[in-house]
Amino acid sequence: MIRATWAALALFLIPIGASAQTAQGPMIVEQVHNGFLVAPDVKITEVDHQTSTLAGGYAGVVFDEHFFVGGGAYVLASHRRDREMAYGGLVLQWLGPSAGAFGVSAKTLLGGGRAESSDVITVVDRGRLVSSRFRVGQSFLVAEPEVDALVRFSRHLRLAVGASYRFTGSARGRDGLFDGRGGTGLDGAAGSIGLQIVGGS
Repeated sequence: MIRATWAALALFLIPIGASAQTAQGPMIVEQVHNGFLVAPDVKITEVDHQTSTLAGGYAGVVFDEHFFVGGGAYVLASHRRDREMAYGGLVLQWLGPSAGAFGVSAKTLLGGGRAESSDVITVVDRGRLVSSRFRVGQSFLVAEPEVDALVRFSRHLRLAVGASYRFTGSARGRDGLFDGRGGTGLDGAAGSIGLQIVGGS
């Protein structure tokens, strides 16, 4: 009698267990895409109150298709007579969801750089005018947040058009190198255009 009861109970529970397994549905596995990103970049900005061009770019790794960690660097590429500037550092970027061929992203560069400038001064020495060239340099810290609009040409190639602002501060607690008006002369808004080359799994 006891064996018959256990057998009947087992026959009753089997359909319930099968129904529960069916209700769970199949297991879905989604692949997380990681890869590298390289982006040559050109910025149009103002340096020392002159419209100037910065050339450079950034490179690093994209995690889960949305988060980029890497490094970037830029150098003054125009109006370089008597002036030099270069900076770089850590680049963090969030790549937003894309609607077809278009998307947006936000990134920031945190780091430092150096600027140098030379000038000619004329002084009177023993009744004569004497001209002398002097050169000074200054290290600075930089933070440059940026927002980009992305145009997707293919899975591996995107055009990035952005707007940013470069905040600088003297690493030695002094005023800026170029600006004689109390500012740094290195701060400024910038417009940029570049290509994002994406690869990986």
